[in-house]
Amino acid sequence: MAHHSAGRLDDAEALYAAILDHIPDQIDALHLTGVLTLQRASGAKPPDPARLAAGVALIRRAYAQPAAATVPDIAINLGNGLSALAGAHSRAGAQAKALEALLEMDDLGLPMRPADRLMLADGLALVRAATEAKRHYRALLSASPATLPQALPARVNLVKMLMAQRQVAEALSLLNEPLSTDPSHAHDQATALALRARLLMTTPMDETARALIRLSLTDMERIGGTSAELHFLSGRFLQSQGDIAGARARYAQALTLEPAHAEARLAHAEACLRLGAWRDGFADLSWRWMLPMAGRLHGSIPLWERADQDMSGRRVLVWDEVEPDALPHLARLLPRLRDRGVTVVVEVSPGWAALLPTGRGQALAGVTIATRGMDTVHADFQVPLQELPDRLSLWSADDFWHGPYMTAPADTPAPSFPGPAVGVPADALPSMRPPLPPGVTAVPLALPPADEPEGWGRLAATLAGVDAVALPAGPLAHLAGALGRPGVVLVPTNADWRWPATGERTPWYPSLRLVHGAVWPAAPIPGLDLETSS
Repeated sequence: MAHHSAGRLDDAEALYAAILDHIPDQIDALHLTGVLTLQRASGAKPPDPARLAAGVALIRRAYAQPAAATVPDIAINLGNGLSALAGAHSRAGAQAKALEALLEMDDLGLPMRPADRLMLADGLALVRAATEAKRHYRALLSASPATLPQALPARVNLVKMLMAQRQVAEALSLLNEPLSTDPSHAHDQATALALRARLLMTTPMDETARALIRLSLTDMERIGGTSAELHFLSGRFLQSQGDIAGARARYAQALTLEPAHAEARLAHAEACLRLGAWRDGFADLSWRWMLPMAGRLHGSIPLWERADQDMSGRRVLVWDEVEPDALPHLARLLPRLRDRGVTVVVEVSPGWAALLPTGRGQALAGVTIATRGMDTVHADFQVPLQELPDRLSLWSADDFWHGPYMTAPADTPAPSFPGPAVGVPADALPSMRPPLPPGVTAVPLALPPADEPEGWGRLAATLAGVDAVALPAGPLAHLAGALGRPGVVLVPTNADWRWPATGERTPWYPSLRLVHGAVWPAAPIPGLDLETSS
């Protein structure tokens, strides 16, 4: 020990080894040989993970002995060794091994520095051990002052996890606490402000929320200057206020600064589509696959990737991405693909399969239906339904309508109703129910489960039996439009890209008139003319 304290490590190591030759489990010799080994490993540039692991192994043997409880330094040095080992593995890119070392520290209840706890929480988040990751983030925030360098990253990362789990209230409460003003934390400060703006845009947009969003965006600009994220969030805010053209310009500015900003690219696509800029919109729509958790490929079938690929004579699988709105909106394009000499197979849920008219002389004649979960599909190429406009180069509004292309099953007759009848949403809140003239029968409509074709057949037959519809923008309205039914659709400010931002007509569904707003106007509803619609 005297040699060790004086820095004569070779002499100390020889004597420790001599002791262990006689008494292999001598606790002090094990402990101090491990400490000496850690010192040598830490002195290397960079620290050697293998030698650090050897030192940890020696101290671990000492710690396992009953007498270790009387020597506090053993626990402290085991924790220091595991911390150094985790850091060395992390710098070497061996994140799984770094996580193992930190988990051992936690399992043994060893003292853990804030930097180690943050690394542990981040590692657990990376492997999606969400519950444990959140526990360590919260422990770090509760035990550490807000000025600690690790406090703000821990808060930001915990908020991201809460957002992923849609725990908005707790996430906002964390972001509403004062942020560090240390200039060295500018990146995390800007990230926290961006997260707060994102969260507030998912809550009811009252005046308080709007003011906080504006403040967050202003502070982001003050802290980090103009950035792609700032332009993107500003665009999202403008879009929530109904300024789709202004939002599109902001998204374009974000993409000028960061062309690979997937969210901005997709938001730009959706804004273009709402404004009728079909070419730009559909070209960028494929960026939805760049977002986390988006699975594009259907099995191992090659993807039809470019419009200039010749698909004539090929068998192409088209699939609807399991989005309720996508199929009735773009099933109209299947004949355009068929007419190019392509053998078309469309995979859909059992419900939609019941409504696609593929018989001789019908709209989708020649298209093969594959029912998802029931039919095995073989094809040369595959393409998601929403990418067909780009692959087929259909940019004009005139390309999008050739009459009704969905129909109720022939064996499901349309019901009759006393007097004029209007289809309305069955699950609408009282404030969202359309005002109808006296004497009109309101026929409630609801989407059945995707795997109940009989229910979808009855829904289509009911739509065929009413005189008109008064529906909010959504799957029911798409189905009514695909069936060619007349009526009115309420289009809110935040409607998806399939509904135009302005105007009372849409090239997708010429039989429907559009009313823009958050709630229905006072009766009578403009465009709902029951005498002519019947």
